[in-house]
Amino acid sequence: MIGRVVEKIVRDTFAKCDVEIGGQRPWDIRVHDDAWYRRLALNPSFEPGESYMDRQWDCNAIDELLYRLFSSSDGRAHERGWKYHLRNTWARVNNRQSRARAGRVAQHHYDITPELFQRMLDAETMSYTCGVWQDGDALGDAQHNKLKLICDKLALEEGETLLDIGSGFGGLAIYAATRYGARVRGITNSRMHYHVATARAAHLPNVEFSLMDYRELPSQNWRFDKVASIEMIEAVGPKNFGTYMDIVHRSLRRQGRFVMQAFISNTSQHVCNEWFDRHIFPNGVSPSMAQLDLAASGNFIAPDDVDDIGQHYSPTLLAWDDNFQQHWPDLSAQFDERFRRMWHFYLTCLAGVFRAEDLRLCQLTYQRS
Repeated sequence: MIGRVVEKIVRDTFAKCDVEIGGQRPWDIRVHDDAWYRRLALNPSFEPGESYMDRQWDCNAIDELLYRLFSSSDGRAHERGWKYHLRNTWARVNNRQSRARAGRVAQHHYDITPELFQRMLDAETMSYTCGVWQDGDALGDAQHNKLKLICDKLALEEGETLLDIGSGFGGLAIYAATRYGARVRGITNSRMHYHVATARAAHLPNVEFSLMDYRELPSQNWRFDKVASIEMIEAVGPKNFGTYMDIVHRSLRRQGRFVMQAFISNTSQHVCNEWFDRHIFPNGVSPSMAQLDLAASGNFIAPDDVDDIGQHYSPTLLAWDDNFQQHWPDLSAQFDERFRRMWHFYLTCLAGVFRAEDLRLCQLTYQRS
């Protein structure tokens, strides 16, 4: 009896979002195990991803499914449940992104294996950040558009020095050095990023990478004409936003420019979704504009420009997922089916979240006086 009541509640909730359980449309859900209804009802922020990994349900268009859920107040009501508030309160007390914990995302996510990213990302830039799409673009074109946009917003000139905080596989550093003639130093706390980026830029005398935490920058006494940080602040954490902005400010020469590309949350939070926190980006938190304004209040004051490019993330994520699925036969020797489902859910779920504008992506440009 209780099981039927729970099933009805779940079905009715999805129906309000125009999602039918057992329906035939791409975004409808096929349930393989009735235990899924109870799991979902008990923990609706965690179990969609976890139960998908456990093969309890399927959907042909998870991005569209999540778009419909997050576009509806009925579908997204669970995001601020009691468990979220407990986690958020705990994170307000503890610095989950302290120096001692800073390497967790790198070890858990970025340092998996280079083959995964080589097959998923565009071959030339290996950019694991959102591209900027124009009609007819392939993934590589979109990534080139993004890198050019960043360099132009930096007003980067030949011979200038650029610091790339969270330099990934070196895409921005190599682009800025070869296309703009800049001298670039990238820093990362991911060993895999460091080794791959160093190898990719070995032929470039004006590019250098350092394996280090951003909090080590002051001890180096480096100064740069320009600073960029592309989708790295999500690993910094609210307790460290002020420190981060202060370090960027101190790393810039006078009149220097700073461009940051960042996930932007619609509300100020101290934790991310529980499933993403456990499986994808441990301790990751997307800042709100209010949090960034507060963090910059002692140095940059306010950005000179804020450019919302979030509409470009859904096609980027789906292009990555297409590559991932296409190359799965090559990757399956290293990963099991549970990993494939986890990665597919992550990419397509996030595509739907961005399409629903539950998360935004902004490029913010600051200038040091």
